[in-house]
Amino acid sequence: MKRIGLLLLAAGVLAACNLTVVVPGPVPGLPVIVDDGDGVQAVLPAGAKKRFELTVADRPVRVDVYHDEAAAEKELYVKVFDKDDQPYAHTDVRSFFQDASVDLASLAAVGAQDVAVSFPYSVNLPANMGKVYVEVTNQTAAGATVTVKAVTRNEVLRDGVALDGPPASGPETSKTYGGALLFLGQQDTYVYNGPDNYLLAFATPPGDYVHAELILNGNTGSPIIPGTSGIQLFHGDQIEVRSQGFERAGFCSTSVDSACTDGIESGEYSITITRN
Repeated sequence: MKRIGLLLLAAGVLAACNLTVVVPGPVPGLPVIVDDGDGVQAVLPAGAKKRFELTVADRPVRVDVYHDEAAAEKELYVKVFDKDDQPYAHTDVRSFFQDASVDLASLAAVGAQDVAVSFPYSVNLPANMGKVYVEVTNQTAAGATVTVKAVTRNEVLRDGVALDGPPASGPETSKTYGGALLFLGQQDTYVYNGPDNYLLAFATPPGDYVHAELILNGNTGSPIIPGTSGIQLFHGDQIEVRSQGFERAGFCSTSVDSACTDGIESGEYSITITRN
């Protein structure tokens, strides 16, 4: 606050002298055009940083950062800043991204099969975010060639979606609904529209690090964790799925976006309703 006051005072003095004051803004970067299949390429020396910039308009965008010589996780560190140059999200793994104010969690359990040159470091950006700055850091001891692409993604946010469950009789005894938490702070909500005493099961794919939780009828004190089954449902029950702490999101789900075939599926969850 003191620094801002001094800047304003200096600006006033310069204005009195008929001098133009230029307030410093965000550091610009190499421009990235959304849905340009070639993207933008740059070579980063060991330990070096490089900035890129793009504009997110009325549809959400996924930013993908490819490391052409990639051999392991954490070789790149990607941090996203908003139009005011405030940190928004960061990632140095290929399975999720986090709010920039939260330390990245260890992913020691991620298997080697999840590491490949074709898999990018990714982050989803919500619609109408405006100007965005992407900072890429080469964390290796050698030079790195990186390619940054920005692609339009479908935004599938569920708000009060009805879950009917299986019919009261017949061979179909269960029904499964799928979703994905792909944006920071996303909360999907559902309303159970079937008969009383049906059973709910909640699951996420093995190895998914989004850490989703299900809230039944607003009971935030006892969230339902993935792998839980046999939860009794009553007609009109309210169901909410969110990321624990809202700080983490996935970036790719073919169940949500049929175009999402160029990375690790991450952020998915399923709700299964079974006839009791």
